[in-house]
Amino acid sequence: MSSKDRYKRIALFGWVFLAYFITGCNWLVNSNEEKKEPVARVYDRYLYREDIEDIVPPGLSGSDSLAFIQNYISVWAKDQLMLYKAEYNLTENQKDFDQQITNYRNDLLKFAYQQEYVRQNLDTAISDSEIEDYYEQHGDNFELRENILKARYLIVNTDAPKLDNARNWFRSDKPEDFQKAKEYALKYASEFALEDTSWVSFDKLASRFPIETYNQSEFLANNKYVEITKGGKLYLLKIVSYRIKEGNSPLAYVKEVIRNILINQRKLELLASLEKNLLEDALEKEEFETY
Repeated sequence: MSSKDRYKRIALFGWVFLAYFITGCNWLVNSNEEKKEPVARVYDRYLYREDIEDIVPPGLSGSDSLAFIQNYISVWAKDQLMLYKAEYNLTENQKDFDQQITNYRNDLLKFAYQQEYVRQNLDTAISDSEIEDYYEQHGDNFELRENILKARYLIVNTDAPKLDNARNWFRSDKPEDFQKAKEYALKYASEFALEDTSWVSFDKLASRFPIETYNQSEFLANNKYVEITKGGKLYLLKIVSYRIKEGNSPLAYVKEVIRNILINQRKLELLASLEKNLLEDALEKEEFETY
């Protein structure tokens, strides 16, 4: 037998084997379809057991799992019934969503392109001077809607050692006492902020401290140092500064807000420039014209 005949026989055998394999696979698919176990039917639409095998959240009891599945089947049935009625009761014109689908796809495409263009071209570096300029020009737009303060605090268990020393170090303004308070906090405190004196809302601070007051403004005006013992913990608080709501927000408190405003302005300007450039370029290349 020649080499050419041998290759022909091998090729023929390969095609026969492939055809047999495909036929076998189709038989398996059909067989599996027949073996599917339906759990519900709406007209000619079926929900199979395999469709709901993995929908039950882990951790549910047997009765809760059953209730979850029953509810899922009920929702599925309602959807199918509604779709069936809609299909047979609406006119062909009412069911024609081609234009809406096209418009929706076009909107998604434009949005995706704009987002990618912004990602590649937007300069998000905002200088402090830009933020300050914006604040000076629009400061009245940043009215405080809540009471805010700068504060240092320390929270420690009441069975911690040297609590009296901790109190004195915390209240002191001496640099050496501040260092001692910091070393103590690192060793014994469950939570503390001795150096970070950024602006925070009174409500946020009150979520950490068991402060009880009906008048936040009065509390801030009359308390520079607060000490509370509750629930086996000692809370020490020193109010550094505060601002009452309805006044102007300090720049540091709204700095990130202004940064985001400026970035968003740049984004809008960039997209407007993109649209203008696309139009001008198309006109120049005679890819767009009006009649």
